Amino acid sequence: MVKKYFSDLNYTLGNEDTTLEYELVRKLSPKNILSIAGSGSRVVPLIHKGAKNVYCVDVSRPQLFITELRKVTIESLSFHDYLAFWGFPPYAAYDYAIKRREIFKNLDLSFECKDYFLKVFGEMQWESILYMGKWERTFAVFAKVVQKFFGKEFDQLFKFHNVSDQIHYYNNQFPMKKWKTLLFILGNKSVFNALLYKGDFIKKNQPGTHFNYYFNAYENLITHSLARESFFMNLCFFGKLDHEDSNTIEAKEECFNSMKEGIESGANINYVNEDLLSASKSVPEGSLDFVSLSDVPSYFGGDLEKDYMQELKPSLKVGAIVVLRSYLRVPESNLEGYVDITPKYGQLIATEKVQMYIVQIFEYIGE
Repeated sequence: MVKKYFSDLNYTLGNEDTTLEYELVRKLSPKNILSIAGSGSRVVPLIHKGAKNVYCVDVSRPQLFITELRKVTIESLSFHDYLAFWGFPPYAAYDYAIKRREIFKNLDLSFECKDYFLKVFGEMQWESILYMGKWERTFAVFAKVVQKFFGKEFDQLFKFHNVSDQIHYYNNQFPMKKWKTLLFILGNKSVFNALLYKGDFIKKNQPGTHFNYYFNAYENLITHSLARESFFMNLCFFGKLDHEDSNTIEAKEECFNSMKEGIESGANINYVNEDLLSASKSVPEGSLDFVSLSDVPSYFGGDLEKDYMQELKPSLKVGAIVVLRSYLRVPESNLEGYVDITPKYGQLIATEKVQMYIVQIFEYIGE
């Protein structure tokens, strides 16, 4: 049975910085890719010219629909029309409802996807759907509380254009007491359960309190990359992407051109409405070069938690890369046949623009 939290459209912008996986794919040029779909923004950047098959996997049909919508808009639109359709800055400042409706009418979507989004856009009066997911709406609430706590100076952290100046501000002028109070109030299990997870919140196995986990994650973020360039920090403080610098990787022109080139060169995009392991068993044996698991295994327990990496093995080619993000809980798994190559990508991980995840990267070396 699908858990309550996973039974509807939970993500529309995205909750991970896929720049990490995008850069790995650019370096490795995998041919067969399997990825959790989420909002689509965590899988479409992996489409590239050398890709043969991209398997977009999700137990939620609506998440696959929004992935399909992303793929078809990349395929059909120019870069600027893509930004306008989705409502990315700088187009977020204008009313594109009429244009959005016109574009949508001409998209070659599956019947189920078109029918679903006709209802969604109808309810939204053809406004952007970028922030309508449950996750995005939760951080809109967070942002309102931030603004209330910090007052009119709430956006000072976003005025810096180099990290050293930002760190100096953070260490000397940032309203730290208010920030810690805010994280203590909001950064706990009961609040996230009430706002978002409806009882499905992860059972943490990382040391320290929830407060420590979140405080350290934000501190890593603020001291390693610019707040203005983090879509996540923008969501936390503004409730939206405030300017072009904060756009996610899919809304950067280089990535858009790479995705479009991959689709035009014949990459086969598959939408797989199954759980992770069932999906991996449905692909040709020994074919996958690259697997992006998101934080799905953080929700596993028992034998599933212990064995899932072993169950993935038959689908993997020797040398395949598996990227795992863990949120509050790192799965205690049997990693026989894998080598942990995480340190090799330390700089990429340190500058990831969410920092709420513990990232691990494994290479499959065979039996």
